Amino acid sequence: MMLKNITLIGLLVFAQSIMAQNFDGVLFKKIKNDFGDIKEEIGDATCVFSFKNISQSPIIIDRVETSCGCTTPGYTKTEILPGDTGFIKAIYGARGRPGGFHKYLYVYFKGKPNYISLAIEGNVIASPRLEKKPTEYTTNYSNLAFTQTIASFSPIYKTEKKETKLKLYNYNGYPIKILEVKSLPDYVKLDIQDSILNVDDSLIITVKVDGSKIPKMGDQYNQITLFTDDEGMENKNIYVHTNLKEDYSTLTKEQLDKAPKLSFDRKLPIDFGKKTAGSKVKQTIKVKNDGKSDLIISKIIPSCSCITFNMSKQTLKPGESIELVIQIDTVNQTIAKHSKYLTLHTNDPKQAQFNIKLEIDITN
Repeated sequence: MMLKNITLIGLLVFAQSIMAQNFDGVLFKKIKNDFGDIKEEIGDATCVFSFKNISQSPIIIDRVETSCGCTTPGYTKTEILPGDTGFIKAIYGARGRPGGFHKYLYVYFKGKPNYISLAIEGNVIASPRLEKKPTEYTTNYSNLAFTQTIASFSPIYKTEKKETKLKLYNYNGYPIKILEVKSLPDYVKLDIQDSILNVDDSLIITVKVDGSKIPKMGDQYNQITLFTDDEGMENKNIYVHTNLKEDYSTLTKEQLDKAPKLSFDRKLPIDFGKKTAGSKVKQTIKVKNDGKSDLIISKIIPSCSCITFNMSKQTLKPGESIELVIQIDTVNQTIAKHSKYLTLHTNDPKQAQFNIKLEIDITN
């Protein structure tokens, strides 16, 4: 009899645990994260709460609030379709906060009256060596500190090779070795001064980018992982940001006269007018090549996931035109006047990156 009661209690607790994670069509894998003991020198402790949309309609996160300024939230900004997953990220700033902590994040979904409460907890072990770190090293990765973790090359032209330097500092009590570099794209090279970083010593990583090898025009972010023997956190991620552009500064007047020329059959911006929330609206514009050589539209980037487009081809001969159909889905868009953009990357020397402005007034 006692065994049956224990089994029944166990099943009830399990059922309550499952139900506690299912909130009105949103199913979380967990609603609490225990970091355990973390070292102050880590700087930021990060965890992710993932969830699935088990309802029949798209959902979108309206905002995430926290119980303390020590916690920084991040979350999926686009709509989550039925069956798809989203995430809430919690970043706890451990530096300067030794001791135990228990904090909350409050997640608000658009159209839902109640918020979902997520919890993080842990214990920060004070660092005896953190105060020795030079102030130029602003980002901590466990027992290493970086001057920065993003190497930005904006802009960079196809004719250019550029480089920049990142500095690392070891403020812990043992040497740390860089064992391997992972996920390095073909157009990036890393020159590492020395693979072993001794205690209270610094190291320089030179990041080199070859513009002629970058495969896509416009903005790109690549994550590169430094795999180390740091017992606190083996993987250190750095990011290479490139904004590739064509260099037309050396073209002669004759070459410019023979270049392609992007134009449109109507005035911009495109005004969609007043539209009821929840509707899908379309506009068509003709893209023309008024130049003397082929116009190549290498990339089209919408500023919002609510924008879709269709154009049957992206290379236009001189004098040729083609329809560009642009659709805006107003589902989960706020009731307000919106300005959105469709960015075209072309080989027109005077309009290599052109923004088509889209205006729409979403009403009830």
